[in-house]
Amino acid sequence: MTFLNDLDALAWAATIVALVVCCSVTFLNIRDWRNHWKIEPDGRATLIMLLGIAFIVGALNSYSPNANAPRKTVEGIARFVAESHSRHSYNKYICATSCQLTGGYALDLRDNASHYVHIGSSYVFTYLEKPVGGALSGVSLRVIAISEPDSGRVLYALDLTNHPYRIAAYLLDTALLVSAGLLGGLLNRSQHHGYSEESTSNEEEKGEPRGSGPISLGLESKDAE
Repeated sequence: MTFLNDLDALAWAATIVALVVCCSVTFLNIRDWRNHWKIEPDGRATLIMLLGIAFIVGALNSYSPNANAPRKTVEGIARFVAESHSRHSYNKYICATSCQLTGGYALDLRDNASHYVHIGSSYVFTYLEKPVGGALSGVSLRVIAISEPDSGRVLYALDLTNHPYRIAAYLLDTALLVSAGLLGGLLNRSQHHGYSEESTSNEEEKGEPRGSGPISLGLESKDAE
């Protein structure tokens, strides 16, 4: 039952929502098809599409390319270097006593990681060994864990573990939605096909075949004489 431990609250909620939506949409489509009502795919198709996108995003977030990336640890006093703001993120760059301890690269505290560090205090930083960045932001080392040097208490830890069962759950949820959408499309297609056959048969019944009217042989004029 390892997969149960790997599923978090979001994965469980996504699965429940996918099951409810799939069953509801399937029930409504079959009901409309059996009653010969027009199947309206607009609202249902939009809901399926939006949920499918959300589940794909959840699967991507559950995958970590840095799960097995090499990492190192350094202990030192936090020294401020620089900071940068963008629309979606915040980065604070520091050194642990001296940036020479990390090969001359600054440590990158991204977003929530910066909340746990007070400049001038001592910490143990765990960071990814491979420097990342560019010409604009600079090259730095990303901090993935922060702890207190004396007690060892972990203040911050980034989850870089791959979660295969979460990925499988999100992909299964997406497959459920796609199957419900495909079933609705097939029922809609068969419904239109049935309508076209019915209209064709009605036209044949109402129309008279060519040449079925009375045929005049010109005998009427001879009888009249």
